[in-house]
Amino acid sequence: MILRDAFRDFRIGWRLLVKEPGYSAVVVLGLAVGFAACFLLLGYVAHSLSYDRHIPERDRIYRLMQKWNISSGSGNWGDAASLPARDAIVASGTPLLASSFIESSIDVRVGAEIRSISLTVVDPDFRQIFNPTVLAGDLAEALERPDTLALTRDTATQLFASTDVVGKTVLVAGQPYRIAAVLENQPAATTLPYAALAGSRTAIWKQEYRELVTTNWGSSHGGVYVKLLPGGSAQAALDALRRSMRASSFIQRMSPEQVASLNGRDLIEFRLGPLADAYLDPLIKEQSPTHGDRRTIFGLAAVGVLILALAATNYVNLATVRTVRRQREIAVRKVLGAGTGALSRHFLAESVLVCLVATAIGLLLAWLLLPVFSDLVQRELDRMFTPLSLGLSMLLGVGLGVLAGAYPAWSAIAVRPTAALAGRGNSETVGGLRLRRVLTVLQFATAMGLTGLTLAVAWQTRHASSLDPGFDAAPLLIVPTDDDMRSPNVRAFRDALARIPGVSGVAVSDAPVTVNRNSTALQRAGGSPIEINVFWVSPEFFQVYGLKPVAGRLYDPARDRPQDENKIVINESGARKFGFADPRDAVGKFISSPIVSGDGEPPMQVVGVLPDIRHRSARAQMQPTVYYLGERTGTLTVRSAGEQKPVQQAIEALWPRYFPNEVLEVQRMASLYALNYADDLRLAKLLAASSVIATAIAAFGIYVLAAYSVQRKAREIVLRKLYGAGRAAIGRLVAREFVALIGIGALLGLPVAFVAVQRYLAGFTERAPVGAWTLAAALVVAALVAMGSTVRHAVAAMQIRPAHALRE
Repeated sequence: MILRDAFRDFRIGWRLLVKEPGYSAVVVLGLAVGFAACFLLLGYVAHSLSYDRHIPERDRIYRLMQKWNISSGSGNWGDAASLPARDAIVASGTPLLASSFIESSIDVRVGAEIRSISLTVVDPDFRQIFNPTVLAGDLAEALERPDTLALTRDTATQLFASTDVVGKTVLVAGQPYRIAAVLENQPAATTLPYAALAGSRTAIWKQEYRELVTTNWGSSHGGVYVKLLPGGSAQAALDALRRSMRASSFIQRMSPEQVASLNGRDLIEFRLGPLADAYLDPLIKEQSPTHGDRRTIFGLAAVGVLILALAATNYVNLATVRTVRRQREIAVRKVLGAGTGALSRHFLAESVLVCLVATAIGLLLAWLLLPVFSDLVQRELDRMFTPLSLGLSMLLGVGLGVLAGAYPAWSAIAVRPTAALAGRGNSETVGGLRLRRVLTVLQFATAMGLTGLTLAVAWQTRHASSLDPGFDAAPLLIVPTDDDMRSPNVRAFRDALARIPGVSGVAVSDAPVTVNRNSTALQRAGGSPIEINVFWVSPEFFQVYGLKPVAGRLYDPARDRPQDENKIVINESGARKFGFADPRDAVGKFISSPIVSGDGEPPMQVVGVLPDIRHRSARAQMQPTVYYLGERTGTLTVRSAGEQKPVQQAIEALWPRYFPNEVLEVQRMASLYALNYADDLRLAKLLAASSVIATAIAAFGIYVLAAYSVQRKAREIVLRKLYGAGRAAIGRLVAREFVALIGIGALLGLPVAFVAVQRYLAGFTERAPVGAWTLAAALVVAALVAMGSTVRHAVAAMQIRPAHALRE
């Protein structure tokens, strides 16, 4: 009986939807858009919360984290650690397994094709810690031998168009490496992505690099992961690590002044962070594809829920107005014996039907928009559409239908047949009207808050992206190589670049100027040691970048050689950090290393002071930096005198002659700075899309409210007309209610937006002059939307004919 009645109610509801296609399209599409936005945003949140869940016994696996207590450091914890720290953990005596995880890009030749792939170097214990699925071959062999590799399924297919690759070879830097194993692909939700694995004995690492990575406590090139075995103690491992570092030459050679400046702290602090917390660890501040910001992610979840709530609110508003218009029909049904239960069931069934249809269409929209959304958030959302997520979505549709249909059902139950049939009940109760006004206020509060925040984020992103880097980046192209200027091949390539028509200069540095993470301890004569960033350049560097000295001179290829180690250039921030009141005071002074060593390193003379140039994003202060001359530089900067396209084409033609086994990567300097704010730009786009949806929903909500308001006040409007009220007075009467609603919405939404804007801007050291204009603009947008949504009904109110209205 119950199922039969429910089926009948759904059938009646379907007939009503088909009978009123305009109404049905509006409510279903509005809800569908809300469902699609909510599904995508909540799916992204679920993806972010699922990182590394595929790893067995992940609750026993930890990341070795470290923090540098130096003035040039960020003061934040990082997931990278040195291999000497790994060795100290292994030697601690506590039962555990440990493995490095050092990722780099390599160029691989298969036949005539060359491709760049990601190579991750790990230790043999990696197998036991993470237990990757081996499809073919022997992973143990791949990690033990120096001339073998393990590929994932996708990488094998990319290189060989097949997964049957065990025993085949690839060339890396002209040397053959055998494929010893094929591994299953990892899920997208992992903080340890890899495309190919090699053991720590791999011959791909050059000997100089191997020595740097394996012996230098200050050289952190990747992660170190620790799995505690039964009886293992995290604290015991950390205590042994601390003792080992303190006893190392890395610490022992520090001067007494350096030790005193630490105020009893270790130079490097260590902690073991659970792998389960890796993706959303609030201690990690760096933006990367393997780390997400907890506040941003949960903020997007709130936005998704709000959008769905706004869409449901619109449906409640429209369904309520429709219920008021159906009061005579409801009265007739009551007279014919329909009880409270039957009426409630009918309206709830109609609401559930609408929400289920909207859910289905919303899921289709989400599926169609998933590639665009994935590109926007820069994540591979490979598990969004699962049977569980689809089932939960349909349950959400049913639940939302019940909640959204509750108030229209209550309104139907409250209809009095006598008044309705006599034509006196065609109006909503005062409580119902107040409720719908509150819902409209909340809609506009949300829309204004999102719009204000969107404008602030977009404005700050634009401001940060357009900050002056300290030089003209437009004519500069960056060409990285895998070697440095000690290689005759790199020197020959540099000389060939300089001969290209349209090239006005070529310089070399150890990295692009947007990457400046190395630091060292230096001190002026009679001063205290300071920690300062270091950057290695060629003598042509400052000329190619068009930089002029603040004091003294800069490096000049006519006077300086890369081998000159007794000269340095510092920037203005560096001069201040050394304690020079004026940059001119630094010129000619000698700087030396405070490190206690028997090498007797000679002091270096400051030949000039450089204006500050931007090495990092607007989130960081200008870095005090010393510029060394050196030959361990392999990143070339090419300055073009005219159009860059012919120059880039000439570089592409030259490259295979000098580097036949490597892939060329040419980047415009301006684009490197833009990468610093890619996440902010994506956030602005997400907020903009959410703002547009929220504003559209609010516009529709106030449109419905305006239509009902004019209908409800029709007789009052006529009476005012009869007593001489003009069109302007009638327009003010209709608009007065909505001006008040928008004003209340502004009082609710804009302060919340202001707090959110300030929290976002707090992450920048250089902020755009945002002020209050973004909030004012959000209010103006809301007012214009409300005006556009109500003007039709205001005009209709002015044109009401008294005879027609009084007859109703």
